[in-house]
Amino acid sequence: MLERREGNSELTDALEMYIKTIYEVEKDNGAATVTDIAQRLKVRAPSVTAALQRLSELGMVEYQKYRAVTLTRRGRQIAKRLMRTHDILQELFTLLGVDSEIAEIDACEIEHMIHQETFDKVESFVRVLKESKEGRRLIEKLRKTESSNQ
Repeated sequence: MLERREGNSELTDALEMYIKTIYEVEKDNGAATVTDIAQRLKVRAPSVTAALQRLSELGMVEYQKYRAVTLTRRGRQIAKRLMRTHDILQELFTLLGVDSEIAEIDACEIEHMIHQETFDKVESFVRVLKESKEGRRLIEKLRKTESSNQ
């Protein structure tokens, strides 16, 4: 079995979601607290604390009890990669005509398990679809086919 993307085999999907959530909360509020993270993820504070302790051990966050949580440089890199992966996947699904809510859900699931090589190809494909005349024609043809099949 191949390792997770970029050698982060020690990170579970759940821990990646914590990293991504911390990143989003920091962007929105300037700092992330256990309460903020718990509310966003709809989990209890003790679950957040356990995850933060593990992420701290892995060098992904700076965490001290009763203080704001911050991502380390490594944690921030992973968060940005996850966000980019999510955005590209969601964009692909939307271009293909997938309902926006379904595209969001699927992108969120797939972002954690897609292999780097596969993602690189998907990203290139999305770029071709958006930036080339042939790609735009293909999208238009796909949408016409979809609407005539309904």
